[in-house]
Amino acid sequence: MRKFTCLILILLLGWQFAFAQKLLVKGTVTGADDGLAVPGVSIIEKGTTNGTITDLDGKYQISVAENAILSFSFVGMKTQEVEVKGQTTINVAMKSEAIGLEELVVVGYGTQKKTNLTGAVASVDTKVLESRPIADVGRGLQGTTAGLNVVIPSGEIGSDPILKIRGQFASIRGGSSPLILLDNVEIPSIQMVNPDDIESISVLKDAASASIYGAKAAFGVILITTKKGAKKESVNISYSGNLSFQNISKKMEMAGIDAMEYTLSAFERVGGTVAGAFWMVTREGYEKAKVWQEKWGDIIKPNDPMVYGRDWYVDANNRKIGLRTYDPYDYMVKEWTPTQTHNFSVSGKSGKTDYNIGFGYLDQSGIIKPAKEDDFRRYNGSIRVGTEITDWLKVYAGSMYSKRAKRYAYATNSTTADPWLYIYRWGPTYPMTTEDGDPLRSPAFEIAAANTAFQETNYTSLNGGFTISPLKNWKINFDYTHANQEYITKRPGTRFTARNTWTAAIPKNDENGNRIYVNDAGEVVSSTAPGAMPAYRLSLDTYTASGSNPDHVYRYSGNSQRNTINFNTTYDFDIDLTISRF
Repeated sequence: MRKFTCLILILLLGWQFAFAQKLLVKGTVTGADDGLAVPGVSIIEKGTTNGTITDLDGKYQISVAENAILSFSFVGMKTQEVEVKGQTTINVAMKSEAIGLEELVVVGYGTQKKTNLTGAVASVDTKVLESRPIADVGRGLQGTTAGLNVVIPSGEIGSDPILKIRGQFASIRGGSSPLILLDNVEIPSIQMVNPDDIESISVLKDAASASIYGAKAAFGVILITTKKGAKKESVNISYSGNLSFQNISKKMEMAGIDAMEYTLSAFERVGGTVAGAFWMVTREGYEKAKVWQEKWGDIIKPNDPMVYGRDWYVDANNRKIGLRTYDPYDYMVKEWTPTQTHNFSVSGKSGKTDYNIGFGYLDQSGIIKPAKEDDFRRYNGSIRVGTEITDWLKVYAGSMYSKRAKRYAYATNSTTADPWLYIYRWGPTYPMTTEDGDPLRSPAFEIAAANTAFQETNYTSLNGGFTISPLKNWKINFDYTHANQEYITKRPGTRFTARNTWTAAIPKNDENGNRIYVNDAGEVVSSTAPGAMPAYRLSLDTYTASGSNPDHVYRYSGNSQRNTINFNTTYDFDIDLTISRF
C-alpha cells in the first residue's frame, strides 16, 4: 500500500511539472506588403484568455505552453495562427485583407465600413438591379431601401421617376428631391445612367449630408459610383442582353351597362330625369340598352361601325341616347409590348494601367395602341483609363455619353385633360369606333391621327484627375469634370377631321335629299314599315384641339453646361491607447 501511494504521488508531481512548464516566446510582427512594423496586433494563446499586443516597434513577448497555438489578428489584416512547437522566437508577416464591396458604403468623398457608420446611410445591393428587367435605375430602386420612395408618375415610357427620401413635401416653392451624384458629379436625371455601369449605390438619408454637399443635399443624397478597371492583370469581355414584355399593371375597366344604371339612379334620387354629357342617359334609354345587351352584346365587336337605330337614337327632345357600350381598353391599350436591353463592356489591366469601356442600348415600346410612334430609346457609352505614373502619383481620365430619345403622339386635348383622362371623363356610351366609314371624335382617333412629337436629351461629360500620395496613408485627390446637356423638343400640332360626337345629331338623307328611315336593327326600311324611325347621323367636321395643342409647329432647343472641381485630402492614422497594468 505504501509503495502504491508513493507511485501516485510521483505521477502527480510529474504531471504538475509538465503542465506548469512554459515557454517565453518573443518576436516581431510586420506587414507583408511593406515590411514595416505593425503595432497593436492582438496575440492570443488559442483556447485561453492569455494574450498580449505588439508595441510601437511591432515587438511582443508572451509565456505559453510548448504545444500552444498563437493567433495574430489586426483590423484590415488576415488573422494568422502559428503553432509554437517549442519555438522561442516567432516572427509574423501579416497580409492585408481586401474588404468586399458589400462591407463598404460610399459616404461623401470616400468610403467607410458599415460597422463604423453613425449616420443614416444605406447601401443598395447592385445584384438587385442585375436580377430585374428594368429600363432605368430609378425603377430598379423601387422597394430596395427603407426610407427611399420611388414613384412613377405615369405609365408613360421614358418618364423620369420621382425620388423622395424620408418625406414628400418641402417648402412652398422649394423642391424635395434628393441630390443625385454620379462619381461625385451632379447629374440632372437618374434615368441617364446605364444600370450595367454601376458599381455601387449609397443613399444618404439624413440632413447631415448637407454638411458635405450643401443645401442641395437637405433632402438626402443618392451616390452612384461607376465601374473602374480590373485590379489584376487581365482582359475581361462581357455581354448581357434581355428581352422582356410589359403589360398594364391594372386594367381600368369601364362599368358598362351597370354604369348607366348607377348614373340614372343617382339623378333620379335627387329628382332628375336625365344624366350625362353629349350622350345622355334616360330611363327609356337604359331599358333599351338592356335589350341591346341581350340581343347584340355577344355579336357586335369593338371595331364594328356604329349604326343608328341599333346602337343609338335621338329622342323627342333632340338628345343623343347611346345604347351600345364601349370599353376604352379595347381601343387604347396594346398588349405585351417588348423591351430589349443590350450591354457590352471591356475591362482589364495591363502593367500599371487599368481601363473600362462600356456600351449600353435600351429599346422600349409603349402601350398606347393607336399611336403611330410610341417608343423610347437610350444609348450609353463610357470609357475610363487610369495609370500609376510613379508609386506616389496616379492619373486617370474618362468620358461618358448618354442619349435619350422619345417619340409619342402629340394629342393633348386641353390644358387640363390628357387622352387618358379624356377616355374616362365620359360614360360608357360615348362612341369610339366609326360611322359610315368615317372615324368618330374620340381619344383613340385623335392619338391615331396625331403627328408624332419628339424629345431628345444628349449628355456628355469629360473627366480627369490625379491622386498624389506624398506619405504613407496620406492622399491628395483632384478631379475636374465638364458636363454638357442638350435638349431638343419638337411638337407638331394636328388638324383633325372626324364625325363630331360633341355636337347635336343632324338628319340623315339619301343622295336625292330624301330622309332615310331605319328599324331597331339599323336596317334601312320604308317610312311606313313597322317600327320605322327617321335616321340621324353625326356631322363630319374639321377641328383642332384647344388649349396647349392647337394646329401649330413648336420646337425648343436648349443647352446647359456644368463644371465641377473636387479637391480633397485624407490622412489615415491609428492612435495606440494601450494601458499597462502593474
